Amino acid sequence: MAQVTPRTLSRILFEQLVDWIKQNYGDAEKIVEVGVGHRIDVAERISEALPRAEILVTDKDESWVRSRKTRRIRAVADDVLLPNLNVYRGASLVYSLNPPGEIVPALERLADRIGADLIVVPISDEQHELRKDKWQELVIRGRIIGWLVNKRV
Repeated sequence: MAQVTPRTLSRILFEQLVDWIKQNYGDAEKIVEVGVGHRIDVAERISEALPRAEILVTDKDESWVRSRKTRRIRAVADDVLLPNLNVYRGASLVYSLNPPGEIVPALERLADRIGADLIVVPISDEQHELRKDKWQELVIRGRIIGWLVNKRV
């Protein structure tokens, strides 16, 4: 049996996340990834899966954002700790992949203020910090791939 590398596992988890978003947010007009960093491939896959939705990525590194605009994905420099709410308005879903634990409360506030659902795929050793009454496990094929705060319930 072939050994699964952490990189391969990460790719599989993110593909499962994209499939889950497609199934559950197929009618979304706008989806935002916060703190995209140097990994834009998940947003690109969501864009392919949901061609009618506006896919927006944000990061506080303005020079990176300027270099990452694509035909289908809009990139905006913004700091989630002091967000420009106009950037995020109209989003059905806000998500963040491997955010530092200290920004999760800011992500929660942002999603709450704009009325969007929030998915956080935490760094594995920070998952315990999300086990609160408002978070639900996002489980696909028996594996926790993230945590969800759902405003649509």
